[in-house]
Formats: sequence, C-alpha cells, structure tokens
Amino acid sequence: MPKTRIQSLFFTAITAFIMVYGMTLYNTVLATESFTNMSFLTTLQNMWIEYIIIFLLAYFVSSRFAKKFAFKIVKPGDRPIFIIFAIQIFTVIAQVAFASIIGVFHSYGFTYDFIPNYLITYCKNFIMALPLQLIIAGPIARFVFRHIFKNK
Repeated sequence: MPKTRIQSLFFTAITAFIMVYGMTLYNTVLATESFTNMSFLTTLQNMWIEYIIIFLLAYFVSSRFAKKFAFKIVKPGDRPIFIIFAIQIFTVIAQVAFASIIGVFHSYGFTYDFIPNYLITYCKNFIMALPLQLIIAGPIARFVFRHIFKNK
C-alpha cells in the first residue's frame, strides 16, 4: 500500500471522498426521510467542507491513532488482510467520533443536550460507517491505488 507521502495523501483522499460521500448521503436521507435521485447530486454539492475536515483529520490524526491501536491487536508479520481490517476498524472508530461532533454541531449546535445527541449520532453513524469502510470504500480505494501506483 502507500509507501511515500504522496501515495499516502492520494490513498487518504480517495478513501475520505468515498466515506464522506457515503456518510453524507446516509445522514441526508436520515434527516430528510427522503431518498430520491436528487439526493445523490445534493450530497455531492454539500459535502466539501466535511470532506476537507475529515481528510485532514484522517491524514494527520486518525491514521496514527488507528495504526497505534491496530498494532496492539495484530503484529506486522500477521496476514495482511487482518492488518488492513484492524487499521480500518480503528480508523472508523476515530473518524466517526470526529464526524459526529461536526454532525451534532451542524444539526443542533452546542446545546445542553450535546452529549446525548452526540452518542445517538455516533451510534447511527458507526452502524453505517463500518460496513461502508470494510465492504465498499476500502476495497475501492485499494483497487484505484493499485492501478494508479503500479509496481514499476
């Protein structure tokens, strides 16, 4: 997987885009209780501030957190798929924590009920984010990455 800083930036950008798009779509559908073809375009138009924030958090904060905790469970010599899954799971845990703060602030502001709103939002987002990362975003990002950065 990524070996250089440029490759790491590119891989994080792809993964963050897929995750932010998917999660923004999910939260838009939950908020509006409506899912139409227009939802896809609306999501694409409204996701960019969150994308920048999540990308920066993923690159500078979550990736370090995820690797630190993942390697407490797996070892560098373990099968690569176990290492990938461990890192992805801890990345989701961290990113959903950050994204839920953004979502609660955006939806409710910092009110007296911030903590209950945050916990509900975290749980709703985690339920969607984990399979989205493991089944869709991770495999697509690795596929695109491998085809762009072929071994030369």
